[in-house]
Amino acid sequence: MAQLQLIFFFVTGFLVSRVVVKTHLPQKLVYLLMGRSHNSISITVLYLIGTAAIMSLFIPNAITMLTLLPVLDLLSKSFQKDQSSQIPTMLTLAVLYGANIGGMGTITGTPTNLALVAYLGAYNIPNSAGITFFNWMLWGIPLVILLALLSWLLLCLGFKAWYSNANQQIYMPYVPNETEHFIQSYAWGIIIFYIVSAGLLSFLLSMLPDYGLVILVLTGLITISFTWLLFWYPVTGGQPILELKDTYSNLPKKGLELLGIVLILGGILYFLDLQIWFANQLSNFIPHNISPFGFVLTIALITTFSTELLSNTLVQLAMFLIILPLAQNIGLPPIQVLLVVTLSCTCAFMSPIATPVNALAFGGTQNMSLMRFMGIGAIMNILGSVFITFYVLNFVQIG
Repeated sequence: MAQLQLIFFFVTGFLVSRVVVKTHLPQKLVYLLMGRSHNSISITVLYLIGTAAIMSLFIPNAITMLTLLPVLDLLSKSFQKDQSSQIPTMLTLAVLYGANIGGMGTITGTPTNLALVAYLGAYNIPNSAGITFFNWMLWGIPLVILLALLSWLLLCLGFKAWYSNANQQIYMPYVPNETEHFIQSYAWGIIIFYIVSAGLLSFLLSMLPDYGLVILVLTGLITISFTWLLFWYPVTGGQPILELKDTYSNLPKKGLELLGIVLILGGILYFLDLQIWFANQLSNFIPHNISPFGFVLTIALITTFSTELLSNTLVQLAMFLIILPLAQNIGLPPIQVLLVVTLSCTCAFMSPIATPVNALAFGGTQNMSLMRFMGIGAIMNILGSVFITFYVLNFVQIG
């Protein structure tokens, strides 16, 4: 049921993202962030990572990326005077990292988190009762904050944002007809209601599984009500907020095409049921005579880099098959190792086809540098794996 609920959230979130674009909220957001303070590029990157991470705590991270793409385009144009790929790449990676990292912070943040919960219940893993919505947030929010800061440091160092760009500032000129819209206040209300309702319904479904059908029906009714409100309910001027053409105008077509390829490949791999075969192949790369930290770090690295090329669900299930007996032999709580695998499935920053967020980011941004994308992403993969391993083994106590 959690997967069906995510589909409803995605549909509603997509419509909300179109409201954001139509009502000039990207322009307004850029002005509010940059129009008066004229922030440097390093501070702007921090703002973008934080904004994307916070949004992705409550709504699907692909919707976060889709919503913030227009902001990235405006920021890139307002900063650079040439066709260099450095600024668009750096700003886009900031949102990409923030969106992927933010999903780790709540139990409903990503489909892989929900898959972990389902797996724990199906196989009666010890201490699985300790995985709850609130308990996850207790350690998940600090993890998101620390990883977000780590990604900010890496981007600033990788792009020399504190040096070569230190005296360059982003500024979006204030032009009233580009930053205002007569139904902008409605849009803010719609966004807030969507985020609050999505977070609340996700929480209820995770805490009250016996009422799952009722909560799912309620989620569907809210999606239907949203659709009616946006397309048929007249607002100021007697017109609805959205028209049919608004659902496909100004979309990042290249990004959506790449996203479609990612989803199709993932569906094919899942349909072929390759996780057992893949698990057998991966088991050859896992050393047995190794310290607990080294074992879990190896698991995290294999998971992260495998996700760059394959469906994260396939990788997650394959790793689950491998590590349960191995973790018990080494003396590690299985639930901690399963958690590291789950978080590492989201920590894939190197390939444009690794996650839907990566696909939208790379395909939806002009002048994106693939070499920078992959090079800095590979470093972030390694740093993220090390940090997640250390954090979970030392600070996440379940049960």
